[in-house]
Amino acid sequence: MSGGRVAIMDRRSHRRSYSDLRHLIQRSLEGCSGFGSRIELDGKLDRMAEGLWHENYWFRVRARPDAYILRLLDESEDWQQGPEPRDRLIREAETLQVLEKCDFGHPTPNFICFVRYDESEPIGMIETGLPGYSLYGHEDRSTLRLVSRVAANVHRLTAQEFPHLPSSSRTEHVKSQLAEFEEDLYVEFPLAREVRDWIAAQVPADDHSCVLHGDLLPQNLLCDWPTAGVEDPPVGVVDWEMARIGDPAYDLAIVSRGNRKVCGVKDGLKILVEEYLESGGQPVSLTEVRVHELILILRWLEEAWHEYQKPVTRGHGPDFYEDKLQSLFRRAAG
Repeated sequence: MSGGRVAIMDRRSHRRSYSDLRHLIQRSLEGCSGFGSRIELDGKLDRMAEGLWHENYWFRVRARPDAYILRLLDESEDWQQGPEPRDRLIREAETLQVLEKCDFGHPTPNFICFVRYDESEPIGMIETGLPGYSLYGHEDRSTLRLVSRVAANVHRLTAQEFPHLPSSSRTEHVKSQLAEFEEDLYVEFPLAREVRDWIAAQVPADDHSCVLHGDLLPQNLLCDWPTAGVEDPPVGVVDWEMARIGDPAYDLAIVSRGNRKVCGVKDGLKILVEEYLESGGQPVSLTEVRVHELILILRWLEEAWHEYQKPVTRGHGPDFYEDKLQSLFRRAAG
């Protein structure tokens, strides 16, 4: 190492050594309020499941009861480059600090500090770990019930306490997403134009916009079964980087994704909406959630269309998403 800089290998690779990561953590925490000038990690770093945008490592600090998580921006792919992931990281840190002061009702990570290579912009952050087990893979109605309950509670947060989040009315939320699609998409796929026109006729009214989590998939909900009865376990909520203020129907669509079965449950979207409303959620209709499902699939169709114009391709082709769009549109337009 030279000049005090952490000698982590190529930022765009996954070849960061554990020794360098430990040094990065220690240096970051030593400059953090509430931590001493000498930080000793207790045990090894455990690499956790990764999302699209982060590498995640679980660790403990000697003489401290909490577990911690190092979340580093993953810049290994071209599509992960640019300022947006870092901007979201900074916003997420502020969101966690606001949540710590809110009467939210669900455990959330506490923001500890940003992580930097030197004096440059943050390349990650450290937060506290939460107890519990991810709901990923738990496919039954109880999972839908827990997701719905969390969504309703998120949507009751006071939006004025989150001025740093991107914000739009429900109408703007839908219209702005439609405006992002290229006109050529509608030329190449006439079905996409038909779907767009249908969505434009379903745009919700400009009321009941609220705080959204933005990614309420089961893997971002942690149930702490050991500390409570299975009937009503505490549910921690992690991964707030996609949080914004907008249409509550969007949060439900991120969970259902246009699938006939949601969390393994037949007619899952209908049940998801019913459970959400019973939990005191915002007034949302099945059709309003379908609008956001269709926008999601339009986006995947556009991405696949561009991907399959490259010499080497990966993932499903545009035909797959066109068929999915047709199937969902039939159900939505009825």
